[in-house]
Amino acid sequence: MSGDDTLFVREATGLVRDWSSYDAGIYAFLSVNIVTLGFYIWTFNAFIPQGSPILATLIAVVAITLQNVVYATLVASMPRVGGDYVWQSRLLSGFWGFFLSWPGWVFILWLWVPIYGSILSWLVLGPVSALFGFVELANFWNSSLGLFASSMIVVAFVFIYVSLGMKWYARIQQTLFYLGVVGLLIFVGGLLTTNPAQFQSAFDSQMAAWGMDTTYNGIVEGTEVSFASLWSLNWGASYKLFPMLLFWIMWTVWGSTLFGEVREAGEFKKMFGVFEGALIAAAGLAIVLWPLFDSAIGYTFYQALNYNYFVGAGAQQWLSSPTTLAAIAMGNGVLAKLMAILMAGWFFAWSGTVFLSSTRVIFATAFDRTIPEVFSEVKGRYNTPIYAILLMAIPAAILTVIYFFAPGFQTLTLAATFAIAVTFLGSTIACMLFPWRRPELFSKNPVSKYEIAGVPVVSIVAGVYVLILLSVFYLWATESVYGLNNMRSMGFLGVLYLLSAIIYVGMKYYRAQEGVDLDNLHSEIPKD
Repeated sequence: MSGDDTLFVREATGLVRDWSSYDAGIYAFLSVNIVTLGFYIWTFNAFIPQGSPILATLIAVVAITLQNVVYATLVASMPRVGGDYVWQSRLLSGFWGFFLSWPGWVFILWLWVPIYGSILSWLVLGPVSALFGFVELANFWNSSLGLFASSMIVVAFVFIYVSLGMKWYARIQQTLFYLGVVGLLIFVGGLLTTNPAQFQSAFDSQMAAWGMDTTYNGIVEGTEVSFASLWSLNWGASYKLFPMLLFWIMWTVWGSTLFGEVREAGEFKKMFGVFEGALIAAAGLAIVLWPLFDSAIGYTFYQALNYNYFVGAGAQQWLSSPTTLAAIAMGNGVLAKLMAILMAGWFFAWSGTVFLSSTRVIFATAFDRTIPEVFSEVKGRYNTPIYAILLMAIPAAILTVIYFFAPGFQTLTLAATFAIAVTFLGSTIACMLFPWRRPELFSKNPVSKYEIAGVPVVSIVAGVYVLILLSVFYLWATESVYGLNNMRSMGFLGVLYLLSAIIYVGMKYYRAQEGVDLDNLHSEIPKD
């Protein structure tokens, strides 16, 4: 601060650094949760049949490592609640900070609740219902009404989860995570004990028991698509698969908005370790699981099953859930049912990510007086910004109703991933310009010592990542397979950016009438 504490709502945020780097590491790993986001997006890999998911994952590791360097640099230099909004507003301008961060961190995250609800139905509620013999209930969970019900479960659980504060969030997160790990170990063990021939027999028997006219060979032979080998070296197709996998593996830095509440957040090596550790763990686990799927159930069958029962394909989409497949491989006994229940730990440990990170962007914006100050209030015994949480929960619940019951609205939301990636692009550009925009602050970061021909290495890294993101945006915009190049959806996204611009300009005028200069405010960095 330059000495004018009255710029901000109060001298310090009032939030406490209740998280360790270990808590942040679990949150980062859960943000690239292979059991939820990973398994979910893998059902769409079948639509790029010549791509190798292993090769695409290796490409992603290289790209996201660059992102991790960028974000570790920004976190270590400005370890403040609000992440992208704070960095962009201090390194670019207050307008760009609000314009780039709010559509990606707030408006779009309201629309992610139905995605979380869909994963809950597909991964947990549908398979568990079927495994206990309630096939019609399993189908219900994947109907419009069932998906709406599961989305409301997400809203209710996450509201409580996030409202308990960072200390209790970390405790609950760890407990659920450990339960999920036990479930995954049983899951892996079940697949290790079978092979495609044995699985085919078990699958056909289970389909008959469930009264379904579906067979292993029927799925493989009835899919008129030729799938490349799991180990294919088709670089072109695999690079096209890489933007698909970003839906899962791009979010290692999802907790960056929380680092004002993380101890050791000012240390570059620890922050890079948090992000990169999550990336390597998720990618490594994926590279182990795909060959396991191949050896246990057959890669061609797995791809064919996904092609026919991908998420969003109808009432029986729970059949493509790896949870269902592993339980069938295990004979659907007591241990199989226990595995399916324990795997829910991955979902509920991860579920808070739909609100938690966004609430800190709201909080930081209110602390800067860029939106009403009430959203920066910290309330209750759990020391939480309750009004910021309500600003996530209430609109999300309302939009979820519209999402499932207003015809055509789902089409408007297809570009949800794109909006978040644009926010990440903004922070990457901010990091690229960091050495010149705030040289006195950049010089305190250990990465400032490394240069090539007088140019800071981190700026070069950021520049390369900008080019990678632009290539991804091009593929998203031109290839229909990703489902993002819908003009109505892009138009809707444009409305969200227009709304954010109007809000900022309106608040800047309003604050000027009060004697508060937002440009001056955004030149300063608040205390903890």
